[in-house]
Order: sequence, then structure tokens, then C-alpha cells
Amino acid sequence: MLSLWLRIFSWCYGAVVITRNFLYNKKIKSSMHYRQPSIISIGNLSLGGTGKTPLTLFLLHLFAKNRVVAVLSRGYKRSSKGFKVINASDTSLTAGDEPYLIYKKFKHNNVVVAVCEDRVQGIAKIMAYRPDVTLILLDDAFQHLSIKPTINILLTTFEQPFFNDHLLPLGGLREPRIGVTRANIILVTKSPKNLSKSQILDIQSKINKYYTTLVKPPIFFTHVVYNSPVLMWGGSANKLPHAILLVTGVANPIPLRTYLETNGHQVIHLIFPDHHWFSDTDILNMAHAFLNLTGGEKAIVTTEKDSVRLAHHPSKNLLAKFPTFYIPIEIGFTQADQINFEQKIMDQLGS
Repeated sequence: MLSLWLRIFSWCYGAVVITRNFLYNKKIKSSMHYRQPSIISIGNLSLGGTGKTPLTLFLLHLFAKNRVVAVLSRGYKRSSKGFKVINASDTSLTAGDEPYLIYKKFKHNNVVVAVCEDRVQGIAKIMAYRPDVTLILLDDAFQHLSIKPTINILLTTFEQPFFNDHLLPLGGLREPRIGVTRANIILVTKSPKNLSKSQILDIQSKINKYYTTLVKPPIFFTHVVYNSPVLMWGGSANKLPHAILLVTGVANPIPLRTYLETNGHQVIHLIFPDHHWFSDTDILNMAHAFLNLTGGEKAIVTTEKDSVRLAHHPSKNLLAKFPTFYIPIEIGFTQADQINFEQKIMDQLGS
């Protein structure tokens, strides 16, 4: 019975989204098109966890050396409202965890990180604030049809590709699968490093069947690169001990846990929802769970996104005496694919 109700709600939700998309397709509702600045939209068909932030950071590394680039995000779960340029007085609470993480990594004159619920208004305010911005990266904006970006990049994960998913609330899709056809470039993220040719061709064919035209977007397969752990506080250790309390508040923490276990760590995992604002009770439970870890040396490990929420928590002193690490991640390409991907971006921007 529950499955039937989920299907009914899913159909109703789909009808609303299809109607909305139809109004934009027929230009009954208008979309903004920009000659300057160029706009790259980074998004997905599903709910979070596809790797948008690592891709945003990759593109900032690619472009911010030679031009002024802005990142515009909604700033999900932030305490502030309206348009805001992130600055040194902000925290993850006022900016949102992902925008603040991006700001922390790119504190230099060529990068503007801003948040605004209304993306059209946000773009206008960015250009009023910094008229020399030539490129804006829109975070999580695939469904924002009020803007027609220069490049629409769609991310879907290898383990849960959009073509195997269903509309909310039956599955995790925000809109019907046919929405993929708006994408100019598709990344299949969190893929195994050594994909076989048959696996690649199988996924490509399942994506390409949604296109009726001969011209189809390029599809790239990326993997997660785990960088060296960074000590937040609690001593001077430079490597992870055997026993770990893993604390995550991200959409899909299983790959990180698998990575740690594959590298021989004993992991106890505290799982919180994506973008979770840790309560005082949560912090206390972390401290108790850490003290209850058995074995010799032990540490708390979290994601980089979670670390910016923990770092500004009023009760962080309860954890400050324990060795606590975060593990930065990057998006990884094969060398040939990275060159090809960068060239496709440059070509479509006209750079």
C-alpha cells in the first residue's frame, strides 16, 4: 500500500514538474540569456551527493588564474537571507557549508563567492558588485530554468545513475529523466578507476537513448581522489590511527567509509543527514562514541564539508582534545579525459 501511495505522489509531482518545464520550453515563461558573463550551471537530476562541489573547485582552479570568476549558490540552510557576498566575517552558519568551504579555499581577488535564493537577482547583484566578473559558476542550478546557461553540466553517479532512478518521493529524481537532454556535458561521477570498455559503452548507450538528435553531449567518467588527512585539532598526529570514529553529514558517506575500511581502518560510523547542523547533543554523543572506541590510538574523521560546520560549533571544545581529521577530496579524470573535458569547456565558452 505504501508503494502505491508513493507512486501516486510521484506521478502528481511529475505532472507539476512536466507542466513547469513545458511552460519554459514553449517560452510562456521566460529564461534569461547572458552574453556576458558566461554562465556554467553545475547540477543534477537527483537529490545531492553527485560531487558538485569538487567539480566547482576544479573549474575554479582551471579559470581563476586568468579571469575573475564568481560562484553563486543558494546557500542551503544558512541563517542569512537574500543576496550576500561571503567575506571574512562569515561562517558556515551565515554562508552555508558548501559556499563557505569554497570561500575558504579561494580567498583571493579573482574569486567572488556569493549566495542568493533568486539566481537571476544574484547574477545581477554580482555584476553590480564586481563588473569585471567574466564567468559565473551556478551551483546546483540544473532545475533553474529561469536562466539559460552558456554550458549546462549534469552530474550523475556511477552507483545510482539517473536512468535507474524514479521521481520523488518514490525515488530521488527532481524531474523526469528526459531532463538530461538539456545538458551540454555529462559527468558520471564516483566511478571505479578501472572501468572496462564494456561498462563505459553500456552507460553511454543508456544515457544516449534519451536523445533523438544525432548530436549527443560528451560523457566523461570521473572518480573520487582522497587527499591526505588534515588535522583540525587535538594533537600533532600526521596519519590516521587504526580505530576511527567517522562522523558524516553528507548525502552519500558510504564511499568514504569504504575507502577507510579498504585501507585497514576499524570504523564506527555516526551518520547524520546531508547539511546537518550538529546540535550540542550531537557533539556530546560524538565525544562519548569516541571515548568508547576500543584499541590503542584512535581519532575522529569527518568530511571537509562537515569540518566547516564543526569548526564553528559553539560546543566544539568538547571535541578539541581529541585528534580530529577531515579528508579533502577532489574530482579525478584520466589524463586524456581531463584534457578533453577542459577543451570541451573552453570550446563551448568560446575561450
